Amino acid sequence: MSKNQVQSVTIVTILFRSEGYVITEEPMTNISAVFQLDQTTIDEGDKSVQQIFNGPRRQLLEIKLQNGAVLTKHRANEPITVLCLAGSGRFMAGEDLEESQKMRVGTLVTLEAGILHEVAAEPEIHILVSKFKEI
Repeated sequence: MSKNQVQSVTIVTILFRSEGYVITEEPMTNISAVFQLDQTTIDEGDKSVQQIFNGPRRQLLEIKLQNGAVLTKHRANEPITVLCLAGSGRFMAGEDLEESQKMRVGTLVTLEAGILHEVAAEPEIHILVSKFKEI
């Protein structure tokens, strides 16, 4: 495809609501690629993780923690962003989790690859995690 050609694609819009999310599709002409949603879900009682998008360069995960649940310390192999969509909690990072950020609706945290981190619900939190993959 030459620089002046535009590939016709469809943009997928996800509207998050308290009872779930709504997906709409609109034809677009200026976006180079859109990938299909992957609805993989892991549900462990007070923790729910749903992969809502998985493309070659990024992955989006919807995570819900309830009743003070904790997504225990772990590392991501790629840079991430964490956006609080609903509720509140605490995001901690560092080898001893020494850095802490209060999470509430609209709080966005960015983190480089390989940094130890943890998320705790206070008492419930709903976050969107974007993982940025290297090609």
